[in-house]
Amino acid sequence: MRKQLVLSLGLILVAFTSSAFYALAGQNEGTKTPPEKPQREFAGQPVSGTITSVGVDRFEIKKTDGTTQTVMVDEHTHYRQGQKDVELEDLKPGDRVFVRGQANSNKQFVAEAVRRVTDDEVQRFQNSGGRVFGEIISIDKDQLKVRNPRQGERVVAVNDQTQFMKDGQAITLKDLKVGDRIFALGEEKQGQFLATRVLTGQFRGPRRDNQER
Repeated sequence: MRKQLVLSLGLILVAFTSSAFYALAGQNEGTKTPPEKPQREFAGQPVSGTITSVGVDRFEIKKTDGTTQTVMVDEHTHYRQGQKDVELEDLKPGDRVFVRGQANSNKQFVAEAVRRVTDDEVQRFQNSGGRVFGEIISIDKDQLKVRNPRQGERVVAVNDQTQFMKDGQAITLKDLKVGDRIFALGEEKQGQFLATRVLTGQFRGPRRDNQER
């Protein structure tokens, strides 16, 4: 059971990391809109684990490799669970989280984004059976051809049961286009990868600017 949980957490971390990576490195050519706060982009290293304690400006986690990590937070830290915002006060010991951040000048690990993982998310990833991620290079009816440096070119088949999501919102196959980066969950059937879910878009916390204060 413990091995399955570690594997599931690892798969979710791949999804989280891939989404953030593509948000930074995968902007289409010709897009010149700069990020609102480039110094706060999610460019740091991800860590994951189970919360053991929560303080006013930090929390402690036990990582999947058995080591511990102190995670500092500040007013810029974004907290998410599923598609809703949460706060530091909502976190508690026993919660499974993924954190993206980077070291400050005092060599403390400061969180930029914290995602609390629900039991339903773990269950979905346990049942996913496989994953393919990359940039769409062609779309032919019910088949998407994607490419990434690790997996090379892969064909992702979809059908009427495939769910499509962008930034947490339901979309359709017609909304996808060549150049989009996707993360597909599914399984191998009859020599092809059949997707049960296709995710695209970016993982970002809500913007916080002076207009919202």
